[in-house]
Amino acid sequence: MKKSLITLSIFFLIIIFFTIVALIPRNTIDYVPYGGDNLVHIYIFSILSLLLCLSKFILTKYVYLVLFFYGFLIEILQFIVGRVFSYSDILYNFIGIGIGVIFYLISKKFKYHYK
Repeated sequence: MKKSLITLSIFFLIIIFFTIVALIPRNTIDYVPYGGDNLVHIYIFSILSLLLCLSKFILTKYVYLVLFFYGFLIEILQFIVGRVFSYSDILYNFIGIGIGVIFYLISKKFKYHYK
C-alpha cells in the first residue's frame, strides 16, 4: 500500500511538472532535449504509464485511456496558450504509453514466473 502511494505521488509530481513545462511558450525555450521533442513524449509517457500501472490506482487496461486524454488535453491547452497543436505529439504519447504498459506486463510475467 505504501509503495503504491509513493508511486502515485511520483506520478502526479511528474504530471504537474510536465504540464507546466508543456505550457511554457516555445520561443522562450532554447533547450533541445536529446533525441528531440518527439522522443521526450515517448520518454515521459512511458514513465507515466509504468508508474500508473505500478501504483495499481486504476486497472492496466484503463492506463491508455487516462494518459491518452491527458496528452490530448495538453495539446489543446498548448493551442490555447499559442503553441502548436500537434497530432504527431499525440501519436508519440500513445507509443510511449504502449512501451510503458508492455514493460510493466513483461516485468509482471517475469515476477510471477520467477517467484
